[in-house]
Amino acid sequence: MEVTVRCPQCDAALPINVDEAEVKICCQRCGRETRLKGTNAVISDTAVDSCPVCQGNDFYIRKDFDPKTGVAIVATGAIISAVFYYFGQDIIAYGVLGSGALIDLIVYGRLKNVTICYRCHAEFRGAYKRTADVFDLHTADILEPEWERKIRRR
Repeated sequence: MEVTVRCPQCDAALPINVDEAEVKICCQRCGRETRLKGTNAVISDTAVDSCPVCQGNDFYIRKDFDPKTGVAIVATGAIISAVFYYFGQDIIAYGVLGSGALIDLIVYGRLKNVTICYRCHAEFRGAYKRTADVFDLHTADILEPEWERKIRRR
């Protein structure tokens, strides 16, 4: 199973294949060493039952797409549409907005889901069955500060 771990010190993304019970990874940006403890289900890519980074078992799923890129695409379409609208080209402006929405819908439908740990934001990709629920803000508000206190970021 491929896991993208966030460095607790500098928040760099560290992709790794978890195929052993214990793995040590070293952040290439800050040099901090992180120990991962994978369960049998994570190692065999059958389920995400425990996070190898924080040993938590609270996860959510979302589409495997960087949200910042998505916002940039939507903002670009809106700006282009606004330019056409400013020059009185209403039909073209609405066409640009409609095309942007259609492209967004097609891309969204083709993307796979990724499982994410609420505490440490580790991302899990693989062939396992997705059993986590969608994002819940209340759960995140409780679990994220707990992890930040544990790694002394708060």
